[in-house]
Amino acid sequence: MSNTSRVMSNREYEKFMKEKKHEAFKKCDPIVQEFVECSRNRLFSVAWACRKQNRAMYECLLQYMNDNTMLEAEQAYLDQHRNKP
Repeated sequence: MSNTSRVMSNREYEKFMKEKKHEAFKKCDPIVQEFVECSRNRLFSVAWACRKQNRAMYECLLQYMNDNTMLEAEQAYLDQHRNKP
């Protein structure tokens, strides 16, 4: 949890994280779909059979969910939701 999340209530933080996760998956959708297709009909072999797709998905999501990006987004969220007239 970051410093600004302490200013948010638990409910606000959960809502914020859900929105950010949804946005990240939406932006990375083509890459996520490649992983989904690779992992279809696999159980244990996903770990090594889809390693490349999993890594690509992780790297894509990380660019939208890293610490710096999340801190900026949290501050923007707080500014937007707490400073309403």
